[in-house]
Amino acid sequence: MRGSYGGCLVAGAILFAATGARAAETKLSFPPCTTTPTDADRKAAQGAFQAGHGSFNEGDYPTAITYWRDAYRRDCTAHLLLVNLARAYELKGDRAEALVTLETYLERKPDASDAEQIRRRIDNLKQQIAAEKASTPVTPEPAPPVAPAPPPTPPPSPAETQPASTGKSRSAVPLFVAGAGGVVAVIGLAVIGGGASKVADAEKACPDRQKCTPEVADQGNQGRNQEKTGGFLLGTGLVVGAGGLIWYLVQGSPSQATALPNSGTRKHADIVPAIGAGFAGVAVSGRF
Repeated sequence: MRGSYGGCLVAGAILFAATGARAAETKLSFPPCTTTPTDADRKAAQGAFQAGHGSFNEGDYPTAITYWRDAYRRDCTAHLLLVNLARAYELKGDRAEALVTLETYLERKPDASDAEQIRRRIDNLKQQIAAEKASTPVTPEPAPPVAPAPPPTPPPSPAETQPASTGKSRSAVPLFVAGAGGVVAVIGLAVIGGGASKVADAEKACPDRQKCTPEVADQGNQGRNQEKTGGFLLGTGLVVGAGGLIWYLVQGSPSQATALPNSGTRKHADIVPAIGAGFAGVAVSGRF
């Protein structure tokens, strides 16, 4: 008799613990409904329900759950919301929360007309949860990591074994050349401006260029010659400046020396500005 009595006590304790755990889970999921909603609460709940209904139709079940839980929090007497909420949990794949929601619905509305249907849904959810737990493989503890062996060092590629093209730093000479070209260009602009001023004065003094005094004619000719000289200086300065910049950019770059295929020779090209009487440009010299 004592053994039977002790067994009953143990079974009762287990049943009480299971019931208490389920009650705690329900309490955590849905707080007790102890307040009477006001008209403002009901209107807010209706708005949240409509918003959740739109999200549910769009397949956005997490958002629908958020709206419907807020609606039920505002009006906890609208127990039918729990049926909709449980369906959203099922479609979301959260069977445990759907089970708690349906059990809460029967607990708070035991005389519901669809109580039998809800019980069948609860039984199905319990079976699905149990099957899911049974099919979940037990993950073995991972073995301690083993330090991998260092990979073999690959042989250096031909490009890496070749010496660098140059180790010299860039010279500042091209910058001085470019600066000189800029100065010449500025002087050319000033000379053009002075010549244009003389031509304008001559045309103002003799607009029809007929029977002009020698002084006016000479002033106009000087202005035109000065414009030509200024144009030459401007063009020369721009070319020299551009050449200096190009010279500075290409010196010391990897493209100065490239290995020829199937050959041990190198090809080197230099770009330098070339200036002479009546000529300004860029000269390219090479060594093969």
